[in-house]
Amino acid sequence: MRDPRDLYRFESTEVLEAVPRGGLTLVHSLPGMVDAGNACRIASAYLRDELRHLRLVSFETDELLDYRGARPHATFDGTSFVEVDVPELTLSLMYDEADRPFLFLDGPEPDLQWRRLAEALIDLVEYFGVERVVGMQAVPMAVPHTRAIGLFAHANDPALLGRPGARPSPAPGTAPTSQDDGSTEIVIPAAFSTLLEHRLGRAGHPAMGYAAQIPHYLTRTDFPAGALALLRRVSEAAELDLPLVHLGDLTDAATVALQGTLAQNAEVTQIVTALEEQYDAMSEGEDRSPLATTMDLPTADEIGEHFERFLADRDADGPEDPPER
Repeated sequence: MRDPRDLYRFESTEVLEAVPRGGLTLVHSLPGMVDAGNACRIASAYLRDELRHLRLVSFETDELLDYRGARPHATFDGTSFVEVDVPELTLSLMYDEADRPFLFLDGPEPDLQWRRLAEALIDLVEYFGVERVVGMQAVPMAVPHTRAIGLFAHANDPALLGRPGARPSPAPGTAPTSQDDGSTEIVIPAAFSTLLEHRLGRAGHPAMGYAAQIPHYLTRTDFPAGALALLRRVSEAAELDLPLVHLGDLTDAATVALQGTLAQNAEVTQIVTALEEQYDAMSEGEDRSPLATTMDLPTADEIGEHFERFLADRDADGPEDPPER
């Protein structure tokens, strides 16, 4: 295998000097063929818009991507091609709202050279002294959008999930296979992030991730609630103060628009109703599916901030005229 370090380049010495060594978390979002509700793409764009960041590393996407399988977008003004948007895979230094630094890896899932890229990322994890890696995914599931979002949690060390000595939970869309020791194993199609988490574990680096369960009827629709659910869990796992209130506002607006759209489609409304009944029945049972490892609910601070905004909006509108007697 060729030197994995040839797959990336550092941006500048000045930027590298700004990176603290040790104690860092690396968060990654590498959406590929499956990014239900575009949740990972929305989460990545939101973090880049909301947080201060510096590019540290750029990867050689010409060696990693198959442009025939996923064509870059070109902008044509009627005469000329004014822009060709070639995807980028980058590693950035980001600062959360408390000015704590962390690393953020985002871009398209690579089509080629998975093992070599995994080794390159392990090299960077060791170079920057990363203590924990946390990933994001989004998968379609038969769940309703009107209920709390479930997330599959996984890790190369179950202790990261608060389950020391346990085996990782099964992944979506698979059936468990019993082993001699009473545990279960399953075989699923892998994503690059799957290989990365596995290889990090073999190299002695803790890595974990969350996959948001997106309603299957919204797989090809932007679903900000999925991005919000992912960033809440990442914020907790990485002990970061991520700015989630604005994304919550976007989620609220998108939910209102979605409800209006679905109300005009009787067939989809019936599907949602059936999924709600199935979901509620499973929730009432004592033994819920082992796949639903955690649920997404707003924090008390987020509820308070939304309420304060609601009151501020009412104050801005001014008091209503008293009714005439």
